[in-house]
Amino acid sequence: MKEFQKALNQVDIFSHFELKFHATIMAKSVSIEVWNPNGKYKVISIKPMPGTRWIFLLTDQDYRVEICTQKQTILSVEDIVALIGVKSDRGLGRSVVSALSKARGKAFSNMAVEYNNVDINAATKYGVSFGNTPGVLTETIAELAASLSLTATRRIVEADEFMRAGLYDGWLPHLFVGNLLKG
Repeated sequence: MKEFQKALNQVDIFSHFELKFHATIMAKSVSIEVWNPNGKYKVISIKPMPGTRWIFLLTDQDYRVEICTQKQTILSVEDIVALIGVKSDRGLGRSVVSALSKARGKAFSNMAVEYNNVDINAATKYGVSFGNTPGVLTETIAELAASLSLTATRRIVEADEFMRAGLYDGWLPHLFVGNLLKG
């Protein structure tokens, strides 16, 4: 394992995108992917997150990135500087914030717009910064609202069910024409 980690540190990760350069280790019965094992700072993602760009951004800034690969993870709090990758389905209460603070943790981030699952008062009390992803869904919500308006106005779902049921018997002048959008 040490030889692999040594070789890993000598590889230019940006010129070898097609290859995965990470080590999977077991720490206290927790499976963790480690990127940039000798990084000066440590970031832990308690869940795998989509893509790898975020990993490269962190490793380029000399962060050791640890990604917990199990659904249920018990984290070690030793030497944690930041905790990222928390989704809305898992809360960050006083006990996690306290443990992060005791481990000299500086920040944690919620991979969601809302932060109702985070104890902000505890984060403030323990001096741990918090981040989320505000505004990330603004365009998506607008697009969904527009598509739902078109779907309802033009009777798309009703027409689809009609066709799938085999009820189409030929063209009719007002068959599922729907209404014009106005205003």
